[in-house]
Amino acid sequence: MGAQGSSKPAVMKRIYTGTDGMSHVEDIVLDAKSVMEKVTSVEVRVAPPGRFGDWHVGPQRQYIINLAGSGQLEVAEGKVDLPPGSMEYIDDLTGKGHTTRTTSKEERVSIWLKFEDQKQRIGPLNPKTTTSPKP
Repeated sequence: MGAQGSSKPAVMKRIYTGTDGMSHVEDIVLDAKSVMEKVTSVEVRVAPPGRFGDWHVGPQRQYIINLAGSGQLEVAEGKVDLPPGSMEYIDDLTGKGHTTRTTSKEERVSIWLKFEDQKQRIGPLNPKTTTSPKP
């Protein structure tokens, strides 16, 4: 982080199902407090350049942390870029879902952390969200 006041806050993308049955995205600002979550598994995934996953919902609530390569999600609002270092909270377990794509010329490498407590919820009641939740 840079000098005080010049750094951007750490942000996580939350993908969730709105009341309209569509997947939406909101930014959640991460603060300095650690949040402990129990996970059932940790997976390292490698997606080749050009890989495309058609419309699907998340298999369960989980974090995805992008280590290398770039990706992209598509939700109701449009396309969301996922550069290396980005973090997603997958919470769209019903509805139309989202698409995924590897957009870089190199493989996209990510770590998937699956929550033990599937009732765990983060956002939209989180006061630190930076975008308003959609329906």
